[in-house]
Amino acid sequence: MDFQKVKNVRLYESIIEQIKTMVDKGEMQPGDKFPSERELMEKLGVSRAVLREAFRVLESRGLVESKPGGGRYLRRVEGFQLQQSTSMDLERFALVDVVEAREIVEVKVARLAAERATDQELENLLAFDEEFHGNRSNLADYREKDRDLAFHMALAEMAHNFMLREMVSFMLALTRDLREKAILDYDDWIMLCEQHSDIVRAIVERNADDAAQKMSLHLEKLRRDILKGKIQ
Repeated sequence: MDFQKVKNVRLYESIIEQIKTMVDKGEMQPGDKFPSERELMEKLGVSRAVLREAFRVLESRGLVESKPGGGRYLRRVEGFQLQQSTSMDLERFALVDVVEAREIVEVKVARLAAERATDQELENLLAFDEEFHGNRSNLADYREKDRDLAFHMALAEMAHNFMLREMVSFMLALTRDLREKAILDYDDWIMLCEQHSDIVRAIVERNADDAAQKMSLHLEKLRRDILKGKIQ
């Protein structure tokens, strides 16, 4: 018998899952307004604090938007026409926003890493590249353990700018919360990870322009892969 570990689900997480289920069933669509806090508190049987925490998380993930004095709405996806949106669709389009921000920040990070990384950091980066990017069979483990995010975080550390590091850390956390791995096709994900080696080579050679270009191409491909199959 295959038992699974029991997870301690917080109340606000249960609310988030209920909202996602409603979207998947077509009971809510982008642009729909949520009931008032009082009504939701009564229906869900939770406190105002729990309800607000659920919406805080949903807003931070780009799935819900608040209008001052106008209530909360399931985020409308501008520029995309879908007959019916699923919760995965909403996460997909929120991810596009995250990648757009990552392009602004991480291209600069790659440039700074090439300029500022210590010799020891470059040596560690090369070892990381040889262990995971050079062997396709290792990439399954790489994917499962979020080593993709660890790679990007390592570059942020090598830029030696605490604010850029914090910004990258925040965006990578959102990437994980928005289930990037579930949205990307496995083969696309593998190809993206293989591009890491191109970035590594440019950084190790301390070619800042090439490192920035390779990172830009990498994140551009990520954005295209996320949107694959969706009508623009």
